[in-house]
Amino acid sequence: MITIIALILVTIGALNWLSVGIFNFNVINWMFTPSAYVGARIIYALVGIAGVWLIAYLIYNKFSPKRIHAVEEMANDKRHSDTM
Repeated sequence: MITIIALILVTIGALNWLSVGIFNFNVINWMFTPSAYVGARIIYALVGIAGVWLIAYLIYNKFSPKRIHAVEEMANDKRHSDTM
C-alpha cells in the first residue's frame, strides 16, 4: 500500500515538473498561497520521500535473493522441458 501511495506522489511531482518545464507554471505553489508556504514544503518533502522509497523498493526487488533465484529456476525449468 505504501508503494502505491509513493507512486501517486511521485506522479504528482512529475506532472508538476512537466507543467513547470512546458508552461513555467508551478501547480504546487499555485495551490498553496504564499502565506501557506509550509504546506508547499510539506508536499515537496512527501514527494521526495516517496521518490527515495521507490528507489529503495526497486533496488531491493531487483537484487533480492528470491528474484535472483527465480531467473536460475526458469533456466533450469527450460532445460528440463527441452530434454523431455
